[in-house]
Formats: sequence, C-alpha cells, structure tokens
Amino acid sequence: MKKMLMINGSPRSGGNSAEILKTIAENVKKGYECEIIDLGKLNISHCRGCMSCKKTQKCCIEDGMTALYEKIQNADAIAIATPVYFAAETGLLKNFIDRLYALMDRGAKGYEVRSGRPKKGIIAITCGAPDGNMVYAGMMSRLTGILKTFGANDITSGIIPASPAGIKDSPFMKDLMGAVGSQMSS
Repeated sequence: MKKMLMINGSPRSGGNSAEILKTIAENVKKGYECEIIDLGKLNISHCRGCMSCKKTQKCCIEDGMTALYEKIQNADAIAIATPVYFAAETGLLKNFIDRLYALMDRGAKGYEVRSGRPKKGIIAITCGAPDGNMVYAGMMSRLTGILKTFGANDITSGIIPASPAGIKDSPFMKDLMGAVGSQMSS
C-alpha cells in the first residue's frame, strides 16, 4: 500500500488542520496508509544554519525532526495542513520546512534534493479571513513550490477561509475533498 505522510502544522492537535487531515485520510484510505505527524507534539528546533548537513548529509540536531527525514523520503504522498494566525504558516511548520534543508545537497547544477521517489502533494490552509483565497494565494504558491522541490509532481491545494467550527461542512472543504479524491485515484 502507498504511504501518505500528513503534517499538521497547528499547535492544536484537535483543531481544524487536524480535522482536514483526518478527512483526507478517510477519503484516501483505500489506496494510502496515512500517518499524521502533529508538529505541536514534537520538539523541533530551528535550523542553526551551521551547514554541517552539507558535509555529512544529515542534520546535526537530534530532536523530533530526526525520524521525519526517512519518512519524507519514503512517502508516496505528503499532505500539509496549517492555520494562518498572522499572515503566514505557523512557526511550527516554518521550523519543519527550514529543517528540510538537511535533505538538500550542493551539486554541479545547483541544489539537488534527496527526496526519495516522486510524490503527490496536498496543501490545506485554514484562516479566519473571509477573503483568504485572495489574501493567502502567495503563501499557497510558496508552499506549493516547497512541495515541488521535495518531489511532489501532482499537487492539490485549497484555502479554507472563515473556517467555522464545523469545517467539514464548509463548501471550500468539500471542493478540496473532491479534488483530493480525483488526484489520489489517478
């Protein structure tokens, strides 16, 4: 069975981002074994910029991120969900992204990424702004670029604005799940 690594960028393991990931997992359970990683439950330090990973091909920081490198490389799909608290993804998700630098090697043609096999990707952003689709389009573009850098060749994404307590009933959520279903069945 294929593996999907699901990254919850929220410090709330039972919040809207977690609900989105659980819904995605339910929708793809016939083809994917899903593992949800709650970044809020892990101790992931910030990247120190020490560059030791360029010499050793591994991060010198031993923390909650250490076990995730292999999981990222072995995943067939990666799903990321994050709330927006103030104009960007959470600090938890940003630390996670920065620490992915350890998987990048300097080659003759620039940086090459040790991302494992090609992947499918899903990005979901929740926000309180009713016009979130316009306000956070740049953030979505940046996160999409990051997934592409790490081997995602087929990405579905959605911004779920003005997230109500019952996020499953949001029309934006229903649109995202429809796209996820189409993407993962192909």
